[in-house]
Amino acid sequence: MLTFRLARAADLPELEALQARASLATGENFEDLIANPDAMTIPAEHLDQSLVAAVDGVIAGFCTILPLSKDVAEVDAVFVDPRNWRTGIGRALLLRAEQDLLASQTRSLRVVSGRYAVPFYQSLGFQLAGTEMTQFGPAARLIKTLRPGGAGLAKSPLEQSR
Repeated sequence: MLTFRLARAADLPELEALQARASLATGENFEDLIANPDAMTIPAEHLDQSLVAAVDGVIAGFCTILPLSKDVAEVDAVFVDPRNWRTGIGRALLLRAEQDLLASQTRSLRVVSGRYAVPFYQSLGFQLAGTEMTQFGPAARLIKTLRPGGAGLAKSPLEQSR
């Protein structure tokens, strides 16, 4: 069963290991990530902005959403353990986070993404809005306007089972 909860300090080592597995499994920027392992660390101060997804009590993924202003937030991280890819966990995490953002009056969500994840974000209604330079080169900048009800997106299989 899929459950959500806020991240805790005790989760940090497990979340960092999950992030490293997922980051390296995409193959994108592999050499750069190996050479710069600090790029796969999670600042402890981000934990209170991180939502954890667990399957039968085992952490399967997490997302971190950071407020930029009263009505704009940024997706800092969405990572799912590679063993759980293509199961709807990433989608469920982000949609759950969006519900929380709408309740707090946030109306716009942005993300800077590598090529591998752009189709994922687009499937959730994000629109390409340019590029940004990152530590490892150019990346896509995407933006989504948040609307109550998820802007008519189809529910994931995980959501339909609830």
